[in-house]
Amino acid sequence: MMDKWSRYVPPGFGLKRELKFFTAGATCAFVWSLAFFFRLYQARKGLYILEGAEWILSPEAQMPDFVEILDSSLAGFGVVAASAVPWILLHYLYHWQGSRSIYLMRRLPDSWELHRRCLTVPLAAMAVSLAAAAILLLIYFGIYLTAVPKGCLAPGQWQKLWRIFGM
Repeated sequence: MMDKWSRYVPPGFGLKRELKFFTAGATCAFVWSLAFFFRLYQARKGLYILEGAEWILSPEAQMPDFVEILDSSLAGFGVVAASAVPWILLHYLYHWQGSRSIYLMRRLPDSWELHRRCLTVPLAAMAVSLAAAAILLLIYFGIYLTAVPKGCLAPGQWQKLWRIFGM
């Protein structure tokens, strides 16, 4: 697998190191996203009142909207995706260091080889990061809809979901 991807990085560049940084960033972003469960638990707990030794659902209980509970849980994936931009610059600058392989890259018959080696891995990391955020968004939304008692849900949760994207 590493041999397949090594042709998409600058010659002599450490692909394993980049994959370790991406994996560490994605892992931190995932751990950060787990804060959603704490906020969901706190909000759901607020729906109930203690009467005697029993917890009962408050008659006027209203669950906060999903976007309020989600808050910045998925922001870590945006940070990982945004880190691809300096990664791209680093790839281009790498060709000007040491042996100056930029001159070799410019002489190659395939004029896109330089760009392919500088852009592919960072853009793939960006796509994976954003796809993971989208998948977790749908999973967390499903968990929210399942965990909240139906009478406590505010109407229009799907429409309010678009507020995340600023629409």
